[in-house]
Amino acid sequence: KKAGGGLSDRLIQGTLKFGEGSLMMWGCMTWEGVGFATKIDDRMDGDLYLQILKDELQQTLEHYDLNPPDIIF
Repeated sequence: KKAGGGLSDRLIQGTLKFGEGSLMMWGCMTWEGVGFATKIDDRMDGDLYLQILKDELQQTLEHYDLNPPDIIF
């Protein structure tokens, strides 16, 4: 490369830092610590959200021995 000159395409190698696409996760936390999390593969709709609450949130409450009526959601 000449001083003051721009870079030539043959001198540059393209890189991809983080890959392409996206990642959607659902997770929660409690006063006791972090809760269960799940990767969401499809679109989030009401049915999927209820299923996540039923599974991951319930498992988190059980893990920390928390009573559902005592939590603020």
